[in-house]
Amino acid sequence: MSRSTRELSLCSVMTALAVVLLWLGGVLPLAMYACPMFSSMVLVVVKAECRKSYAWSCYAASALLALLLTPDKECAMLYAVLGYYPLIYPALRRLHPRVLRVFVKLLIFCAAVAVMYAVLLFVIALPETVEEFALGANILMAATLAVGVFAFFVYDSALGRMEAVYARYRAKHGKVV
Repeated sequence: MSRSTRELSLCSVMTALAVVLLWLGGVLPLAMYACPMFSSMVLVVVKAECRKSYAWSCYAASALLALLLTPDKECAMLYAVLGYYPLIYPALRRLHPRVLRVFVKLLIFCAAVAVMYAVLLFVIALPETVEEFALGANILMAATLAVGVFAFFVYDSALGRMEAVYARYRAKHGKVV
């Protein structure tokens, strides 16, 4: 089996796994931030085992399928605007000083959430989201964003650890693909 075929099959399976995890975001309550973050973690394996173009294609395919197939559009949109994060994580890890690195990560998350809600409110105009913003529950929205920022930094830490664990696994067992 050629390398391209192996990479393509791994990307296909990981895309399906990401979509299933995103689908759970519509089934499990309060999973709006967690499911997109878990889904994007599959890109750690794809990034380590496949070429860069395959990893970006896996992200794009899973984001598109999630937007089409998942019941929770907020969850799917968050993945669509932030799911690429494991692919840019190594570049962000090289930023120095630490304060700059944290600021850039926070900026990426807040910009992704702002883009997500802008698309949901003005392009797609989901009735639930429009109604939620129309009610003016500003405190609730601020609390949701604060929980999201906390979850994002926990995710960032877990992502670094997952990359290290997978690198040790690869060193011990060899390449998967």
